Formats: sequence, structure tokens, C-alpha cells
Amino acid sequence: MTAAGEAVRPVLDAADPKVWVFLGDSVTAAQWHTWGGRGYAELFEERLRELGRSRDAVINTAVSGWQVTDLEPQVEALCTRFRPDVVSIAFGLNDTRGGADGVAEFGRVYRDVVRRIQAETAAAVIIATPNGTLPTAPEHVVTHLPAYVDEVRAVAADCGMPLVDHYDEWQRTNEAAWFHWLGHGCHPNAYGHRAMARTLMRELDVWDPNSRSGSLMIPA
Repeated sequence: MTAAGEAVRPVLDAADPKVWVFLGDSVTAAQWHTWGGRGYAELFEERLRELGRSRDAVINTAVSGWQVTDLEPQVEALCTRFRPDVVSIAFGLNDTRGGADGVAEFGRVYRDVVRRIQAETAAAVIIATPNGTLPTAPEHVVTHLPAYVDEVRAVAADCGMPLVDHYDEWQRTNEAAWFHWLGHGCHPNAYGHRAMARTLMRELDVWDPNSRSGSLMIPA
């Protein structure tokens, strides 16, 4: 069992309904380039229904354009007031606007946010790296994303939280597939969200390629 799977197993095995909160930017919000297709959080919600957890609430409060510094003063409004049992948090793309000099502050704020959620809830916190991007992404993303991804990994390690490493999964995938997965240089389209949902489900030990949510076509 993966570390993330072990963290959420008590929630998945519980008889009572649970609350899952997804925090992030436009990727998690699935606001751009999906053309009505489901985002990865929605696909995960469908998987919960397939597992018989139709009473669970999946709350997506991701905001397009946000950095983790935008979330910091809004943690109560977007997360803790829901008394979540699981929190998935994914930042890093927009944060690259800070350049090389901004990595340390990004990590500091990210750690503060995670530790606040830990202190104010009993939630299992899952930290995710951003998706991969193409050379046509904004210059600040192309240049600085690897450093911010490494900092996300460090945040997860320092806070003792499981990591869902979308970036690593994309790096290990044929780059030709990325052209099918992205609606633009850095925003996943419906196929990209399916790929991200697959990674999330695998890490949470709920992936089933024969399920309806798991059998959707993902170009390789």
C-alpha cells in the first residue's frame, strides 16, 4: 500500500459519510481547456460513488490564478470550515512567477498552510505536484517549474505528508502524449485530467482500469 493509500484507508473504510476538500489553482478547478470535460477531482468523486461512498462530500474550492500565498489568508473559508477528513492541496504553477528568488518563500508559506490544516483539523493531508508542461507554456513556468516541484516534494517530506507526484508521472510518460493531454502549454484538457485522476487513484489505492472512471480513454 502506498503512503497516500494508507493515509486515506481509514476514511475509505469508515461507515459514516466523509468530507474531501481539494485546494489548488486553475488546474484543480478544471476551469480552462476542459470544454465541459470532468476535472481530476470530479473523476475522483465519481470513483468514490463507484466504491459505494455516495454520501461522501467532495468540495473543490480551487481558484484559477491563485498561488499558495493567496490561499494562506483564506484557509478557514476554503478548507477548515468544512471540517474535512481528507485534504488534497496542489500549487506550484502560478507560483513560478516568483522566479528563482521566490522558491524559499513559496515553501515557507506552503508549510505554514499545511501545518495550519493539520493543527485545526484531523484531516489526512495529501500534497500534489503540478502536472508537466510544454515548452509553449509561459516562460516563468518553463524556466522555474522544476525548482518549485522540488520544493513541493520537500514540503511533503518536511511535514510528513504523502505526496502524489503528477510531475514525475508526466516526466516518465512519452512527451508526445503531453500534446494530447494539454489544451495549452500548461493547462490539462479532459485527457490530461484523466491522466491526473489515474495518478491520484493509483496513489490512493483505488484505481481500477475496469471501472467506468478507470476505463476512459487516455492517449498514450
